[in-house]
Amino acid sequence: MRQLLVLMVCAVFLAGCGGDQQAKQSPSKPSGGQGKSQEFLTAGIQYLNQQDVARAIHSFDMAIKTDPTNVENYLVLGQVYMRLKQYERAIDTFSAATRVDPNHAEAYYLLSLSKMMDGRYEKAEEAAQRSVELFMLNREEDKFKRSLALLKTIGEAKQKNASQTSQ
Repeated sequence: MRQLLVLMVCAVFLAGCGGDQQAKQSPSKPSGGQGKSQEFLTAGIQYLNQQDVARAIHSFDMAIKTDPTNVENYLVLGQVYMRLKQYERAIDTFSAATRVDPNHAEAYYLLSLSKMMDGRYEKAEEAAQRSVELFMLNREEDKFKRSLALLKTIGEAKQKNASQTSQ
C-alpha cells in the first residue's frame, strides 16, 4: 500500500514537471542544432503518441546529439525512462542534464525522484536538497514546495527502509 502511495505521489510530481524553467534562466543561444533538435523532439512525441517507444527514444537521443547543450532534451528522455521504470537510464540522463546546467532545478528534482524510485535514498536526498535550494533561489514557490514534499517523502522512505533492514 505504501509503495502504491509513493508511486502515485511520484506520478503526480512527474506530471507536474514543466519545461519553462530553462527558458527563464538563460537567454536563447543561437545554435545550428536547435531547429533540428526541436524536430527530433516533435517526432519523438509523435512516436510516443503512437506507442512506438523505441523510435521515440531514438528521436530523443538524436535531439541530444544534435543539441547537447539543451537541458530540456535530457529531461524529456529521462522522463520517458522513468515511465518505463528504467531508473538507471533515467538517472544517467538526468545526471547528464545537471552537468550541462548545474543550476537547473528541475533536472535535480527529476534526478532525485528517479534515485528515490531506484532505492538510492541518500543520493536522492542530496539531489532533492539541491532542487529545493535552486527553486528557492529562482523564487519558484510552487516548485519549491513540491521539492520540499519530495524531500520529506525521501526521508520517510529512507527511514522505513532502514527499519526494515534492521529487523
